[in-house]
Order: sequence, then structure tokens, then C-alpha cells
Amino acid sequence: MNNLITVVTRFQLPAGVTTDQIRTAFVEAAPGFRNVPGLVRKQFLHSKDCRTAGGVYLWNDERAARAFMNERVAPMIREKFHVDPAIEFYDSPVIVEN
Repeated sequence: MNNLITVVTRFQLPAGVTTDQIRTAFVEAAPGFRNVPGLVRKQFLHSKDCRTAGGVYLWNDERAARAFMNERVAPMIREKFHVDPAIEFYDSPVIVEN
């Protein structure tokens, strides 16, 4: 794999959201990330205090990554949580898997 791209998203969660509610939302959203062209892996994240959530995405196609994040992920977060997510793109020249 050459020229891998890592994308990190972060956004604030509404006050009072529980770990179980976050997990349920992630499980419901997960199928929408299957078989996305160029997406290698997606990890769902939330902070220990349940105030911030996000994801880490590994892509093998930067153009596909930017399009998917801007056209699908950002609007989904805005609609569901009424916040604009932070979306950061990084080159990933070396990846270690154990």
C-alpha cells in the first residue's frame, strides 16, 4: 500500500450522552462505512467523559477520502449532532500492524 491517508474527525457530543448510547449510535452507523471505495479501515472513538466523539479512517485514495468526508461524514455529523466536525487529513508513510 502506497500513499495511505489517515483522516481524524472530532466533534462535541450533547451533554448527558452515555457510553451505551454512543456505542448504539456507532453500531447503527457502522454499516454505512462498509464497502466504501478507497476506505481501508474506520475506527469509532469517544472520550472517557463522553463529551467528544470522532473517528480515525485509513484510506488508500485521497480524492475518495476528501469526497466521502465532505459529502457524507460531515453532513451526517451536522444533522445528528448539530455541530461542525473538525476533519484533519494526514499522510501516513509508515504503518505498523501487530
